[in-house]
Amino acid sequence: MISYRRPDSIFLAIIITLCVIGVIIFSSASTAESFRTLGDPNSMLIKQILPLIIGFAILYFAQMIDYRHWIKWSNILLILSILILFLPFVPGIGKELLGAKRWISIGGFFFQPSEVLKIGMIIYLAAWLPKIQNNWRDYKKTLVPFSILIAGCALMLMLQRDLGTTLIIFIIATAMYFIAGAPVKHLLWILVGIILVILLLIKFEPYRAERLTTFLNPQQDSQDSSYHINRSLLAIGSGGWFGRGLGKSIQKFNYLPEAAGDSIFAVAAEELGFIVVLGIVFLYTAIYIRGRKLAKKISDPGGRLIIMGVVIWITAQAFVNIGALTGILPLTGIPLPFISNGGSALIVSLGSIGVLLNVTKQIRS
Repeated sequence: MISYRRPDSIFLAIIITLCVIGVIIFSSASTAESFRTLGDPNSMLIKQILPLIIGFAILYFAQMIDYRHWIKWSNILLILSILILFLPFVPGIGKELLGAKRWISIGGFFFQPSEVLKIGMIIYLAAWLPKIQNNWRDYKKTLVPFSILIAGCALMLMLQRDLGTTLIIFIIATAMYFIAGAPVKHLLWILVGIILVILLLIKFEPYRAERLTTFLNPQQDSQDSSYHINRSLLAIGSGGWFGRGLGKSIQKFNYLPEAAGDSIFAVAAEELGFIVVLGIVFLYTAIYIRGRKLAKKISDPGGRLIIMGVVIWITAQAFVNIGALTGILPLTGIPLPFISNGGSALIVSLGSIGVLLNVTKQIRS
């Protein structure tokens, strides 16, 4: 029997806590850049609050819509998600920032279409994977279409020079593929494909080889290719156990690139210290743990895959960002969910949490 109830309050509380912490950290991390670019230390914070409000409004309405409606229209959602990836290349709509064409401008508001692809991909796979669970031996019905889908999306994202989103899409899709029951030998073929893609990316964009070299030897050129990671490690290390104090970061003042964006975790560590940022890491871990526990209670395989897809997306993106800033992983330009600067990412992430919360309302009693 299916009982309809309120969405999971614990999961929602974790998300709200992260967003509140995010506003506090962002209010400090953004002041220097906001004053330099907009003439007001609070302008970026105000611009971040609006997407936060919109995101929670979308979350509220999304958790009221039965997730099975999204699954029913999954093909159309995926097609639309892929089509809007072309918008950044349309003159007058697309905007180029930092040498990459990833954004569109709507009424002065910048939106990154690749964010929509994440949830579009999750819903599509949640609809498609349960249909092929009895055909794993037939590569033409499983691995081949899966690989074509991921390769096609990756190609569009790489045309936008968006390695970070490409990586997250791959992690989400591959994880969902194997959660659905794919055999290990499929993984071996996927790994071969990854190696070939990496070699091609390095061949056509040599700067990626430089990123890898920088990761392996961050001291090789501390004023150029290694500048970002060295400044990040300096910020994190100088924070110690309890931090310099909120608002007292030194590195955010024109030293640390993207202090309010991809590097905001380093600013948080410098100002608030190891204890607080360890708590932030715990909250991201709690998203996965709680999500996995909820997924086990859902009888519908599509619903389970939506929950796992969303929590893998959020936690993978968080730990890739943190790993890069602490020198564990190469820098990829991935923002920290619910905390980093970025209105489109915040809106889409919260909307996706709303879809997940609706799934939690369908519990077998």
